Amino acid sequence: MVLAKNGEVSISIDVPDRVERLTLLAQSLVRTPKWDELTRLLALRIFDSWSCETVLLFTVKAQGTLSLTSCYGVADADVVHEIVLSEHPALSSVLSKGGISWGESGVRLGRLIPKSLHPAVRGGVVIAPLNRVTIPEQVLILTFAHPLPENPASKPFVSAVVSLLELRLAMMTGTDARRTSEVGVEEESAFSDRQMLVLRGIRDGKTNRAIAEDLGFSESTIRQETLRIYQALGVNSRRDAVSVAQLEGMLTS
Repeated sequence: MVLAKNGEVSISIDVPDRVERLTLLAQSLVRTPKWDELTRLLALRIFDSWSCETVLLFTVKAQGTLSLTSCYGVADADVVHEIVLSEHPALSSVLSKGGISWGESGVRLGRLIPKSLHPAVRGGVVIAPLNRVTIPEQVLILTFAHPLPENPASKPFVSAVVSLLELRLAMMTGTDARRTSEVGVEEESAFSDRQMLVLRGIRDGKTNRAIAEDLGFSESTIRQETLRIYQALGVNSRRDAVSVAQLEGMLTS
């Protein structure tokens, strides 16, 4: 169905069609496809009726950077291979809220994401963190040729797509998570780069808020990472975490 608003075209998806698209995505996940396959599927089959132009998937790295994992519809992936969040405060602010940013367009869109991601601002954008146990592991960005539909069921549809992708993320990382839990603190590699940066911040006496500002993540994310560190080290305080980590030789720098 095509909706007209202020002379602009907006396209919605009927309920049966949404169900079919979600079913298609869910069935695709059974094959544990690569992210390249999923970004192509999102553009060509899941959001095609919304005139999806680009799909970009970034992995959240240490020190507040996003590293491109997969993309579709981007002429030159090299120009978007990395985003330093400190250089894009509007995007950083959206991600720190933890939810899905929906329907931005026009000048606002131009400020929200780097121009290299979408140089010709045309329609709307969806920005969605993909979380594992409330921690953002990846960030999905989709851009569209037309304004996004205002159908009441459209946002739940996007949320359902994001939930399925988070399931795929859990399927990929579950084995690594179990291995890390079993290893404990026997070696530093059991901690992610981000957790080591948080641990060093704790050692330096910084608050969660200060660490969050330094790394470009939300305070909630740093709090969750701190709890993971406590669990891995078998402690329940910042002082004990530092003491155990130093005894294990994890804080030599």
